[in-house]
Amino acid sequence: MAEMEGMRDPRDWATRQSDLAAQVPDLLRRLRGASIAWRERLAGVEPGQFGTVDSLADLPFMTKGELRAMQADATREQPLGGLQVAATRDLVQVISSSGTTGDPMFFGVTVADWTAWKRAVGSAFATAGIGRGSLTAHTTGMPMVAGGIAYADGIREAGGTLAWVGGQTMTRMVAMINRLGVNTLLGTASFATFFAEKCEAELGRPARELAVRTVIAGGEPGLGAPEIRERIADVWGATRVSEIMGLGDVLPVLWAECAEGHGMHFTAAPHVLVELIDPETGAHLPWEPGVTGEAVYTTIDREACPVVRFRSRDQLSVTGVACRCGRTTPTVRCIGRTDDMLIYKAMNVYPSAIRDIAMQVGGSAVGSLRVRKDSNDQVRFDDPIPLEIELAADDSEAARLAAEIAEAVRQELRVRVSPEVLAPGSIPLGEYKNALTYAKQ
Repeated sequence: MAEMEGMRDPRDWATRQSDLAAQVPDLLRRLRGASIAWRERLAGVEPGQFGTVDSLADLPFMTKGELRAMQADATREQPLGGLQVAATRDLVQVISSSGTTGDPMFFGVTVADWTAWKRAVGSAFATAGIGRGSLTAHTTGMPMVAGGIAYADGIREAGGTLAWVGGQTMTRMVAMINRLGVNTLLGTASFATFFAEKCEAELGRPARELAVRTVIAGGEPGLGAPEIRERIADVWGATRVSEIMGLGDVLPVLWAECAEGHGMHFTAAPHVLVELIDPETGAHLPWEPGVTGEAVYTTIDREACPVVRFRSRDQLSVTGVACRCGRTTPTVRCIGRTDDMLIYKAMNVYPSAIRDIAMQVGGSAVGSLRVRKDSNDQVRFDDPIPLEIELAADDSEAARLAAEIAEAVRQELRVRVSPEVLAPGSIPLGEYKNALTYAKQ
């Protein structure tokens, strides 16, 4: 069972990072002898030079595109391509990415990997509020993704009771959490709100009258916004709302929020080393309150499909370096992804920032929203950015709110949007992840 205190390591953050960095030379030696793809990638690299956090800046980054390229030469003997280090006979599970930023990737895990994952995910869930007495509804209906079976194992590892309701019809899912008296809900931020509406429609009474009092959500940015957090707490009558975040490429849950509620702690040590970099220059940034940068990960002990300095594209804002809970890792919020960033004339903007302002202005009247693009790879906008937004209001009130949202975005972000008001429920929601942008057909 995962440590119930969420791995409260007494060492300070710098010491923990240094201890992990000291293991990188052995990792590089192992990889260099493991496969042709890794030998080629690490050609000219002298492992002994990379035993400190600062020295890692001289190691090349890995990107999602490079992971795809390494997997492109898959064979029957090596189904995960050059990315695969362990023998196929030693794999006990294959995990898929969600494919929200392209075709899905596949990752294998060995017995040792799976043991580490269960402990790390269990630690994250313990940090987020799962423990003995937590009857937890796991709402993902896709077992193969990182948020599927790995989450199920993590719930049990944290001491909770697993109720895997995902994959059923909405009617059955509602009936199950009602019948079982589920007190903890695990899903994405957007699904948590959507599911509450379905519960009320199916049962004829508000979701807050059910037993759910803890909501744990991840898979997409959003729960860091106070308005979204408050809305989820309100619709469920929840006394605790915790944010989590992870990557199938690295580890299903890397960050989790404690009861203090000021951001997510890093919960993946000792299995993963994380760096914070400037996404433009690649230079290291300090883990200090107010600093924003991109997370870069190295899997220290992963056997099957390790990564070295993998650029997550997740943009993290450090919210603290000390916490009253006693954990010694920094706390962060995810404010968006580098590859989600849009450019309006000369200004950069994340769709999540637009959404947060819309929520601040419109409050409970604002439903789902998304930016419409001409193509999937469109980044630049010379005209006001098309913003589809659901507003629960009559025509005149909706028009007023839309205008106020557009002005607030202009004032705070220095970009212009062109709101297109939609009725509630017009933007389809999935059960796993929901993008904030889409290309028109």
